[in-house]
Amino acid sequence: MSKYNKKKSIKDINRFFEEKNFYKSYLFVEKEFSLTLGKLNIIPKKSALEISQKCNLNLFNFKQIQNEIKRTNAPIATLANFIAMKCTKENRKFVHYGATTHNIMHTGIVLILRNSHIQSMYRISDCLKILSDLSHKYSDTPMIARTNGQHSMPITFGFKVSEWTELILRLEERFTEIEKRLFILIFGGAVGAMHSFKGKGELIYKNLCKKFNLKKVLIPSRSVVDNISEYILLCSHFGSVVKNIGSELSFHMRDEIKEIYEKQNKKTIGSSTMPQKINPKYVYRLITLGKEMESCFLKGVNMMETQNEGDLGSQYYIIDIIKDIFPKFNLMLEELNNLFKKLVIKRDKMIDNINLTQDLIYSENVTMFLAPTIGKKRAYEVVGKIIKQARSEKLSFKKLLSLSSYLKNENINQLLDVKKNIGNSEKMAKKLSKISKIRSIKLKNRIKKIPQVFY
Repeated sequence: MSKYNKKKSIKDINRFFEEKNFYKSYLFVEKEFSLTLGKLNIIPKKSALEISQKCNLNLFNFKQIQNEIKRTNAPIATLANFIAMKCTKENRKFVHYGATTHNIMHTGIVLILRNSHIQSMYRISDCLKILSDLSHKYSDTPMIARTNGQHSMPITFGFKVSEWTELILRLEERFTEIEKRLFILIFGGAVGAMHSFKGKGELIYKNLCKKFNLKKVLIPSRSVVDNISEYILLCSHFGSVVKNIGSELSFHMRDEIKEIYEKQNKKTIGSSTMPQKINPKYVYRLITLGKEMESCFLKGVNMMETQNEGDLGSQYYIIDIIKDIFPKFNLMLEELNNLFKKLVIKRDKMIDNINLTQDLIYSENVTMFLAPTIGKKRAYEVVGKIIKQARSEKLSFKKLLSLSSYLKNENINQLLDVKKNIGNSEKMAKKLSKISKIRSIKLKNRIKKIPQVFY
């Protein structure tokens, strides 16, 4: 594993998207392009070597480059001029020899995007491990399930976590599967048909794919943007999932529910005016990030609008979007993991909420116990009648069941035991916990082995 291929901090990831880093990446692409031309005898080897040595941002005054770009409105042509000024007269004529601005910029952007993607995958791997631990730890912790906002039947908190886990497992599959389409090389000269590569275009392209560890396309046209567009749509999808998880957790943190709360430090202020309030903090920060990421959907769609074989407006739009979205995506994943780590589960409050309906939530269990004997329809009617009486006369459901001729007391005790009313919740939670843990390890090991290109 490369010493660089490891999990980095959010601060380090943000540096990926600084303007200076984009130009380091562009220079790296120019360097490898020149060396490839020299290797294939398209330009003299000594020229390729000198040009490659001058493709180093430390040799230039970056502020001067920025000022010149403002004047020329041609970033890569300007960069090529600065490289040429550092080379001998004989060698400078081979700088940026046959490539176009888009070739250099798109390749540089994709290399940055891959580094960001790897960091995202590290965080998704961490997320799967955290969820695995939570679903196993609380696999047998009963809580009430709610449908249409009403109490329905008991499940376990581990089962609820497993619901989120499987969503993220499917998202991880999508992110893994997209890599073969996302990390592609678009390097075909001015319009993609390799006009200026002296009949060696395919050979140049093959060599560069190998150097950059990028996949090939059949038509390296500048109009190809669907790969990054698809990735943004997928990030937006993840944002929607994260927002919903946050909203669900915030529901369980309400005073009238209070099944979950956040572990906060002692200096955290709940409210500026109401001393008794302990407002959730991390969950609403996460919901905000999820909403922001979800809203990027339209940007991903709009990216697809390119004119003919490429246009500068589309290119600049892509760069602006990338700088905005992908640091936020990593931050969202980081905050998701932080929130999961800060959750405190109140088992006793979960039991209290189960008991709010005074055993009526076990009615399906009673119905299905009677169904083999008197039929499902009849069983439903009998239990429904008992429930109606319990509610109207404010009587105990358990007591009324004991007065029924259909049930014995030992059966009633079992039918109204919460531990015997969680269905397959515990089993499912433990199964998902195991799967999630394995997938977390596999993902991390795979990411570590991805050959990266650093500049």
